[in-house]
Amino acid sequence: MTAPRRLKPPGDDAVQIALGFDSERNRELLAQLLSQYEVIDIGEPISGKTDLCVVDAGAFSRLRGALTDWKTESDPTVAPALLVATGDETALWEEYGDAVGTALDSIQSIPAPKRAIQARISGLLETRQSSKLAADRRNRLELYEQAMDDTELGITIAETDGDYPIVYTNDGFIELTGYDRDEILGRNPRYLQGPDTDESTRTELREALEAREPVRVEILNYRKSGEPFWNEVEIIPIEDDEQVPYFIGFQQDITERKSRERILERYRRIVRLADDPILVLDPAGAIEYTNPAAVELLGADVSELTIAALFDDEQADELMDTLLLALSDGETHTRELTLPADRRTYQFRFQPELLDESRRVIVVARDITDIRRQQERLSVLDRVLRHNLRNKLNIVSGHATTLTATPDGDPETIRTTGERISRAAESLLEIADAVREFGDKTTVSGQTGQQRDLAALVEEIVPRLAATHPEIDVGTRTPEHAIARCPDQIEFCISELFGSAVDRGSETQQITVSVIDRTDAVELRVHDDGETMPEMERRALTSGSETPLEHTQGIELWLVRWAVEGVGGQFGIDTEDGTTVTLLLPADQSDA
Repeated sequence: MTAPRRLKPPGDDAVQIALGFDSERNRELLAQLLSQYEVIDIGEPISGKTDLCVVDAGAFSRLRGALTDWKTESDPTVAPALLVATGDETALWEEYGDAVGTALDSIQSIPAPKRAIQARISGLLETRQSSKLAADRRNRLELYEQAMDDTELGITIAETDGDYPIVYTNDGFIELTGYDRDEILGRNPRYLQGPDTDESTRTELREALEAREPVRVEILNYRKSGEPFWNEVEIIPIEDDEQVPYFIGFQQDITERKSRERILERYRRIVRLADDPILVLDPAGAIEYTNPAAVELLGADVSELTIAALFDDEQADELMDTLLLALSDGETHTRELTLPADRRTYQFRFQPELLDESRRVIVVARDITDIRRQQERLSVLDRVLRHNLRNKLNIVSGHATTLTATPDGDPETIRTTGERISRAAESLLEIADAVREFGDKTTVSGQTGQQRDLAALVEEIVPRLAATHPEIDVGTRTPEHAIARCPDQIEFCISELFGSAVDRGSETQQITVSVIDRTDAVELRVHDDGETMPEMERRALTSGSETPLEHTQGIELWLVRWAVEGVGGQFGIDTEDGTTVTLLLPADQSDA
């Protein structure tokens, strides 16, 4: 085997010509003529990188087998071989005719002009290049066809002439539609449409095809069995020399996805209509979604905030701790917070979920203010039943026993015992009267209340109350007018606050009833300089609940608090420099 001798360093795209000559002189002359190419000596076997073989008559006899093998292995790419020989060209074709097609492609007689030899070689190289391009295009087409046949997508190719007949379909489209190949080819794809196919979608497809433009639609189609399915169709025009001879179409069954979308849309509608505020948070607490109820509660522009930014530092820490706990253990957790803006209590429920393959936490905030207020009231009423009523009834029972045990006893003893029974009964009646006067107008869910001039009301009621206690210095401080939304029991509230101040009185007691008209609220303050309200009682009233260790002695101030809260007001107690009980009532907004 002769090793190839490289005569010219090749470039990456160099054309390689292999020479096989017994005449060294002729070989050198031809090599000079082909200096623009990469010229090597023929080796056995001939390299697959060789683009053209040129041999003389002397070398052909021994290289014929190698040339035949090279051409066979290169098929279907053309592997051209040129015989350069001395003599008449017609005679040479007759002599070597049996080798043409198997070992040779052309014969060049010499001597001949250089231009003629160069033209013959250039022609063979162009044939080689065209063959390589055709083979490459054929290989790519075969690859594309195999890829289209193997994909699960439905793929069709339709001509643009006539009624867009389908000229190719892959197995995926056959499986998708249920039609056999011979039932598909030659037909317009519209045969998949049916009675419930949307007309506007049909129009969109038709206009895109007429304009030779790409289009993507979701359309209701029908299988051969008559079963409807949602088909995502994408059609792309195939251009060739500024013409569009074909459309290629891609079809995918999206019925399951459309079903999920419909279910999801129902859920979205439910969420939008839900009375409870609902938020979706990412693991960092950023708000990704809010329903209208959440927007109303938290504010309109919260989409770019974190949930922690909507609360004070302490509340924010509690919420973020709950968020991280839900993410860490995958369980549902709750947290109760009272919002400072409206003083309402909400239970925030953190539910971790996987949405679109991403960890998210759904937060549902439920207003439990009425529930907690009901619990507070039940705890107070429970104390009244267990403590106040029981104690008073024990007093009545004990003194009644004394009377029955000594029917002929000392008259003074009988009088004193009767007075004690009377006082205990009066105390019970006061509790009953207070509850009855308070009535059932202040419900757990609140009351509408009424617009009243609180300044005028104080100036009307307080002098009347003061007249029953001439020993007390009573004063009022009121503006000309102060319109507020007051509970239906506002007169009861004023009387009870005054009575509570009297009960803490001293010999030189002063009571001052003030009304302060603020921008969005009206304050009613009842201040006395008598004995300071016990801290245990103040804590119970301001916290809103009683415990066995911290409770009040009566029920009247609880009734006042509940009435005020029923119209969205607030109840407060300050025990610096005497005792001041404040009712903060919503101001009249009718002129706002």
